[in-house]
Amino acid sequence: MNGQIKELTNLDDFKKVYKVFSGPPYNEKYTEEELEEIFREYKEKGYIYGAYNNEECVGMLALERGAKTDQPVEFQEENIMYLADVAVLNDYRRKGLGNQLMLYGVMQSKALGYEKLYMRTLERGSMSYSIALKIGFKQIPNVFQSVKKERVNGQVETMQNIFLEIDLNSLNRDNLKQGIKMANPSTDKGREI
Repeated sequence: MNGQIKELTNLDDFKKVYKVFSGPPYNEKYTEEELEEIFREYKEKGYIYGAYNNEECVGMLALERGAKTDQPVEFQEENIMYLADVAVLNDYRRKGLGNQLMLYGVMQSKALGYEKLYMRTLERGSMSYSIALKIGFKQIPNVFQSVKKERVNGQVETMQNIFLEIDLNSLNRDNLKQGIKMANPSTDKGREI
């Protein structure tokens, strides 16, 4: 696969990739209006990056500035970035693209001067959980959140979420080299897909 990660500005690209959350294992229900609102919120509160293969958007990463007030997390640092979402189209999964996007989020957050990056995820059934642990995220002890989501079948389910964090100040050149190698073993560039 040959492409790049860059700012995602096209709403249709965002919708196409974000709709993976409507399929297994998540099966979350979204209207077109909700997808447009999510896109607007990510643009206003942070950054959206797309992974492009021959000009086709095949994955995305959303980062938001600051800790979210509707989550049970507290940080001593003020420069906090939230890794809001990572999504990869089904045909591009299990090829290292999720790893690359998450590592890109870590590197971008550090480059933008943030001290800590954190995320909310399912401990079981989440593709991002194991990737985050490989990159160096650690679980925030004793912090959980139950989240209700409507499924495509109309049922509302409650999911138990955990929180993970990575201290961006403790990252050094060797950590990043190791992460880049893990995310993209075929190249040392790390930003290519």
